[in-house]
Amino acid sequence: MAYIVNRTTKARTNKAGKRTKGEARYDVRFRVGGEVRNRTFKKRADADAYRRTVEADELAGVIIDPRAGAVTFAAYVEGWLSTRVVRGRPLAPATVVGYQGLLRRHILDVLGPLQLRAIAKATVNEWHAGVTKRAGPDQAAKAYRLLRAVLATATADDLIRANPCCKRGGGQERAAERPMVATSMVLDLADAMPERYRGLILLAGFAGLRTGESLGLRRVDIDPLHGTVSVVEQAQEVPGRGRVLLAPKSDAGRRTVSLPDAVVGALAGHLAVFTGPASADPVFTSPSGTPLRRATLSKHWRAAVRSAGAPEGLHLHDLRHHAATIVARMPGVTTKELMARIGHASPRAALIYQHATAERDQAIAAYLGEQMAGAERAPRAPVVAIADSEPRDGRAMGRPGKAGGGGLHPL
Repeated sequence: MAYIVNRTTKARTNKAGKRTKGEARYDVRFRVGGEVRNRTFKKRADADAYRRTVEADELAGVIIDPRAGAVTFAAYVEGWLSTRVVRGRPLAPATVVGYQGLLRRHILDVLGPLQLRAIAKATVNEWHAGVTKRAGPDQAAKAYRLLRAVLATATADDLIRANPCCKRGGGQERAAERPMVATSMVLDLADAMPERYRGLILLAGFAGLRTGESLGLRRVDIDPLHGTVSVVEQAQEVPGRGRVLLAPKSDAGRRTVSLPDAVVGALAGHLAVFTGPASADPVFTSPSGTPLRRATLSKHWRAAVRSAGAPEGLHLHDLRHHAATIVARMPGVTTKELMARIGHASPRAALIYQHATAERDQAIAAYLGEQMAGAERAPRAPVVAIADSEPRDGRAMGRPGKAGGGGLHPL
């Protein structure tokens, strides 16, 4: 158990004859893992309060080494980025770059110099409010989720007692729902792209491939005979490293997707004209034969959006939304089937595509109206009004009669 050692010094006169004041010191000593730990206070009341906290933690089995949380957040998060593992895999280089950007823009300037144990709930809430005001709620939510993940690891490592990131909705983004484009518009966008990139648009709009997954495809991944595309790896752009091929985001991302006949035909023609003969040659390339870069694709995509008359601000990733939503509309399709097709590891992620569009909701409303109109109902007796001159039961008026009788309220 914890105990207090009084090391208060008394006033004395030094060799020079100068009178010095005594200093109040109270050490709270306890053991963590067999080693003695010590924390000093100037007030006895503070030492007593800390001793009671330590003893309560000892009984609960959650005792924390007071020296453990002395590391600064900046130092801790640097190691966290290099050792972080998600679903058994280290962070992807592009993810690390994204996290470093969030840390640099929104976190390190305020929280970086602080010791982990000094980051309290009030500190986090004040920081979150500042980021929200300066950069907007979406950036604040992204930064909050990253901070919460880092401090959750620190909690699991017994460096801090509890995660101070407990603000309700702090990590929730409230971005507007992406637009749902018509199938005819997806085809128009594909036709508006240069011919060598048309197949990529069809894969996004009807197979639901992510952009990085399409850019990572090799000739061997397209099987025109069986009408499938296999997602084995994805291409990412990493600053300082250029194009990097990585495994999919999760095990669910590694999948084989069956394609409509029209898409199979378009890809077969593409392979014959634009893709090299080797099995490992990239499917989508620039005119010079090098792997297609995101910057080049984005330039042609913006031009195609304008040419096809698509909604301004439409993203290429929105075509994946189209592919998943039209599959979700298919009668009898299950959430698990949808997850397998679009490469999602959780039902929650797949369910966002099973929402009702305005068009579908109107059809449902019309169907309900038809049911209401055709419903057979038994005839009801007409409602007869009771004349005011008729006697009324006093109990119904809230004025009970005498005990033993109902009593009538006099008119």
